Amino acid sequence: MDMLGFLIGGLFGAALFLGGLAEPDKIIGTLRLKDFHAMRTIAVFVLVGMLGTWFLDMAGVANFSVKPAAILAVSIGGALLGIGFGLTGYCPGTGLACAAAGRIDALITVLGMFLGALVFILIYPSIVVHVDAVANRGKVTLPEVTGISKAVWVWGMVAAGALVLILTSGKLQKTKSA
Repeated sequence: MDMLGFLIGGLFGAALFLGGLAEPDKIIGTLRLKDFHAMRTIAVFVLVGMLGTWFLDMAGVANFSVKPAAILAVSIGGALLGIGFGLTGYCPGTGLACAAAGRIDALITVLGMFLGALVFILIYPSIVVHVDAVANRGKVTLPEVTGISKAVWVWGMVAAGALVLILTSGKLQKTKSA
């Protein structure tokens, strides 16, 4: 097992928990655009992760495997994730963090995630030809498609993320925990 990956995953789970993202009310508040705490916390995680990954890539340490841009497949997966997210208040990361903390609703959610994954594994061979072939752009990246360098994309996203953090800083509300 990759111990560094295990350590980083554990730290990420702890950060989710300590950041208040182990509370479904925070997630639901974000989805209702009433409480921006979760969105802001996740934005910081994404921005730090993106910068860290970019620096590792520049140092030649990161090993990227670009997956095909199967638009229909990703859209279906995103819709299913969004439905589960909205119904339970948990995404996979927060669900696992809360399940580890002993929340029964999160344990049920994680069970549902595994059940959904099992169903997907079972039906995948019969749907892959139909779903993956539709709107599949191949292995492409935004820098390749746009002709804009990785550096401009990374720093542009950091600037956009910082702007969102600034604009939402006055919109934080406290929600009751479950």
